[in-house]
Amino acid sequence: MKRIFLFLIPFLLMTIGVVGYFKLTQKLSTISIPTLPSVSFSDLVKISRFSLEKAPSESLVGTISGINGDVEYESRTATESAKINSPVEVQQGESLSTGDNGKVILNFKDAADITIDSSSGVDIIQTLPADLVFRQIIGSVEYKKIGTYPVSIRVGHLIIENRGDIKISFTADSPVTTIVMISGTGTVAYNNLSNVSRVVNISTGQTLKFNESNRKVTIK
Repeated sequence: MKRIFLFLIPFLLMTIGVVGYFKLTQKLSTISIPTLPSVSFSDLVKISRFSLEKAPSESLVGTISGINGDVEYESRTATESAKINSPVEVQQGESLSTGDNGKVILNFKDAADITIDSSSGVDIIQTLPADLVFRQIIGSVEYKKIGTYPVSIRVGHLIIENRGDIKISFTADSPVTTIVMISGTGTVAYNNLSNVSRVVNISTGQTLKFNESNRKVTIK
């Protein structure tokens, strides 16, 4: 009797396993797996919000109110700058530069007025209302904040937050950048040669000089 019982145990286990396998197989066959739509690369490009031709819709667009002499403009889609003789709209991701006798005034309504003197250049990095950011390439440029939007300028190793009317000048012949606070206040941040962050505040009438060679600041 014991031998029969020992023989029945594995037989019953095998039977249960076979029955369970077929039931599971039958259940799985009733489950329908949804098919995903095929999306081509061109479809993804159409869906994307990024546009090489146009900046984000929420970004501010600049208008030129004054243009004199040699002025060059580089659009978002251009590979190099080209001379312009009449005003154009300027988006973030674009650039303006002037020749020896050039001058251009760029306006962002209710935000900032930018006056680019001769032999100067500016990259318009960002014009989102959250923060207007410019990179001064060379020369002398005045940045006047006329609204509530933050206005920041990158010059060499300096990052400047402008809360008024400020003029920044430097040339390729000298390591010194000169910042004149015409009105209002500003904050200048940089790292010294020991890679330690420094922050300096300037106010109306003050002139800050920053030496790129030794990363030192003087204020008068």
